Amino acid sequence: MNAAIIFGLLLALMLTGMPISISLGLTVLTFLYTMTQVPIESVAMKLFTGIEKFEIMAIPFFILAGNFLTHGGVAKRMINFATSLVGHWHGGLGLAGVMACALFAAVSGSSPATVVAIGSILMPAMVKAGFPKNFGAGVITVSGGLGILIPPSIVMVMYAVATNASVGALFMAGVIPGAVLALLLGLMTWWRARSLNVPRIMAFPERNGLQATIGSLFGVFYALMFTVVPPLILGSFVAALAPKLGGFGWFLAATFWLALAPWTTKNKWVTRIVYVGLIVLGVPVAASVALIQTFGDLPTLYAAFIPVALMLGWLTLIQACGTYTKIAPTFRFELMWESLEVWRAYWNSIWGLLLIIVVMGGIYSGLFTPTEAAAMSAVYAFVVAVFVYKDLRLKDVPGVLLSSANMSAMLLYIITNAVMFSFILTNEQVPQQLADWMMSMGLGPIAFLLAVNILLLLAGNFMEPSSIVLIMAPILFPVAVKLGIDPVHFGILIVVNMEIGMCTPPVGLNLFVASGIAKMGLTEITKATGPWLFTMLAFLVLVTYWPPLSLWLPKTLGMM
Repeated sequence: MNAAIIFGLLLALMLTGMPISISLGLTVLTFLYTMTQVPIESVAMKLFTGIEKFEIMAIPFFILAGNFLTHGGVAKRMINFATSLVGHWHGGLGLAGVMACALFAAVSGSSPATVVAIGSILMPAMVKAGFPKNFGAGVITVSGGLGILIPPSIVMVMYAVATNASVGALFMAGVIPGAVLALLLGLMTWWRARSLNVPRIMAFPERNGLQATIGSLFGVFYALMFTVVPPLILGSFVAALAPKLGGFGWFLAATFWLALAPWTTKNKWVTRIVYVGLIVLGVPVAASVALIQTFGDLPTLYAAFIPVALMLGWLTLIQACGTYTKIAPTFRFELMWESLEVWRAYWNSIWGLLLIIVVMGGIYSGLFTPTEAAAMSAVYAFVVAVFVYKDLRLKDVPGVLLSSANMSAMLLYIITNAVMFSFILTNEQVPQQLADWMMSMGLGPIAFLLAVNILLLLAGNFMEPSSIVLIMAPILFPVAVKLGIDPVHFGILIVVNMEIGMCTPPVGLNLFVASGIAKMGLTEITKATGPWLFTMLAFLVLVTYWPPLSLWLPKTLGMM
């Protein structure tokens, strides 16, 4: 009976149009003063202890980092990088949008921020290139949902706060599902683009898609080689000269190279020298040394054939690819134009991409906790936006700080009231009664997860993700644990439901943000998201009933 009164009162207040945070607070206060004997002093203590969790500090830091990156031109560079990789395929700009959303999601942690950052640049460009307006709106609206699945994720932090789950394990659990969802959304984009015959971004119209793809793959290979090998050489040199520096010497070498490398893509002779030394000669020489060391007992005569064979085979492969893609012969020391474009775009966006390594690498290596990683990401994003890319002026920083503080205060206010709401539910034993009822009904894990999905999808139509997680997680979590469902898997399932909710009317945040950018009505943009939304629903079934998709990586890394 008490449970019905609590939820009835909350629903009634929400139907009046009152903000969810205030609805939660009034529900708690009304119930406390009229229907319970709980001492107010204990309520105050619970209110204080409920929000003093260290993990909550990650939320304002991730919001601040996302705002710095949104205002700092990182999104524009990520779009250029994604376009250089996949722009030549059917619906290339749409595919670039999916890829750019995935990349930006890995540094922002917020879906609306991803839609704003990528959509405000890409949607007008797609319309200008001849794409149907609803195509671009549908792609960006749904792909922006990756912002809360690909770590770092503010919603994952909320779930961890509500259930005491491991934030680090949740972050790692979101990596593979996020990549799979991005791939599925990309496939849907490609299929729709091919059906509608939308334009491709072809730098050289006389080449076909496969030829351009080969050029792009070489560009990726060049970029990775150029990123890893020179810092290793410089780091070894610094370590030999100043062994007392230790790991800091390697850090200095890598930083120096990252600052210097983009310049090499702007000078064609330097680029050619690096290409010949590092790619044409360096790859087969390094492979030869590795093979000779592996087969150390080979006679000298046979060992001498290894570098000769590898060099001839490697040069033949590059020459064959250059000839097939109609590019000037390799022996003239010319780069494929597509490759050079990928190379340049990669180095222009490298400082933004490195934030992924700062956050995820720091957490996995144990260098810092998820909360400390959030603080590091905020400082790093500030430095990149203001001093590296210089897209954000110092006089604009107070405005970014203020908007981040406003958003953080709103979320923390919701958390505060949700903590009290959870306290009331626990005091009235609502989660325990629900768990007992479901067990008595004979619901197994499969039926329970289906019921949870339906409940969360319905809630997503009327509430924003943070509120749903903070209200529903404490209720559903004990039942899931009782049925043997892994807490991390359950968290990822909830996050995917929240993604879908952000793209469905009437209160889907992504819909409203994309509607403002595309200047389309809510009904029109909802129809535009249809194909991608069905893809996400199919993905939800996969995540729900195949736990290894979420759990394999954190288990492999020893985080569970």
